[in-house]
Amino acid sequence: MSEPDVTLTDYGLALECAILAIWLGIAPASRKVWQFAGIGFFAFLGLSAATGGTVHGFFPDRQVPECRLLWQATLQLIGLAAFSTWILGAGILADGRAGRWLALAAVPQIAIYSPIALLVTQEFWIALTIYVPAALLLLAGFGTVFRRDGDRYGLIGASGSVLSLVSSLIQFLRIGIDPVYFNHNALAHVVQGVALVLIFLAIRYLIGPDFSGMRVARETEMSPP
Repeated sequence: MSEPDVTLTDYGLALECAILAIWLGIAPASRKVWQFAGIGFFAFLGLSAATGGTVHGFFPDRQVPECRLLWQATLQLIGLAAFSTWILGAGILADGRAGRWLALAAVPQIAIYSPIALLVTQEFWIALTIYVPAALLLLAGFGTVFRRDGDRYGLIGASGSVLSLVSSLIQFLRIGIDPVYFNHNALAHVVQGVALVLIFLAIRYLIGPDFSGMRVARETEMSPP
């Protein structure tokens, strides 16, 4: 294993994402689109962590076909995770037609990103160009829930989104604890792992009947007699 710190933290993320995706899938949900988008987010991100960890641990040579195939899969899976994140963020941020139009903006993003990652560059920074905007939209959605409804789960989700963006910043700036034993990728994975738990808690609550019931009651109170 060439980079055990990166590989093991990647595999840890993959396991965490698998658990969270299954947990979210069996949870009762009143907002199915949000539920499916959340499951897609965790599933695709977890698969990207598994393939990325395999590259770092066992196929670090970019000249071998296995490395190129697994790394391309990693980039495309991150794109799909960002696609799911955008759909989720759009639904949380805006209701009705506005939310649907905002969600549709994910389609040209993935349509542009995927061929660029396949044909133009396979550097990791290209994944940030699609993931960071989606994470920012999700942050805006959670922030809106907290500002509008005063719901603590909106704050929990926003905190997770901020940590997820910090994780991306750590990777981009290559900030690590030790260049050999715990580099920037490993540190980013640990931060992302904490972020995912917070994001999961927020999604789990927002898709459930408790949040929907609270929204209906609040709207009834605010509506004129």
